[in-house]
Amino acid sequence: MNTKLLKTLLDYDPCTGLFTWKKSSSSKPIIGTVAGTLHPHGYTRININKKMYYAHRLAWLYVHGKWPPAEIDHKDCDPANNRISNLRLATHAQNAANAHLRRTSTSGLKGAYRHQKKWLAQITYNGRRIYLGVFDTDKEAHAAYVAASKDLHGSFTRL
Repeated sequence: MNTKLLKTLLDYDPCTGLFTWKKSSSSKPIIGTVAGTLHPHGYTRININKKMYYAHRLAWLYVHGKWPPAEIDHKDCDPANNRISNLRLATHAQNAANAHLRRTSTSGLKGAYRHQKKWLAQITYNGRRIYLGVFDTDKEAHAAYVAASKDLHGSFTRL
């Protein structure tokens, strides 16, 4: 896939993040309709010449004229929001730092884990787990995580 072919087949609206068909690459797409289908994980995928592409990666190619050299992060964590203002280049670690709280969380707070009768704080950075200490309350453990996350992950921190 290259920019020229992409722009021949699809229009992209950077304000809405939607692609629409300009020209059909097969008999199925109807010109003027919104391109893509929703993947079970929430990402929009577009089939071009029998190959599936993630819409966020196509948006990057459409706007910047080249494939993203790394992962693409959705700032708002909505994988269907492909507005160019919502997309940014990220390493795998940065992308993971911008994730929602895990469903398996026992405290309901990022970085705070029950440890015997106390609360443990930890953070992952560059694939390594960093222990931040043991605290009396889950809120104290979470506060330690928040401080470390802002320091280590910067604008990719999601609390």
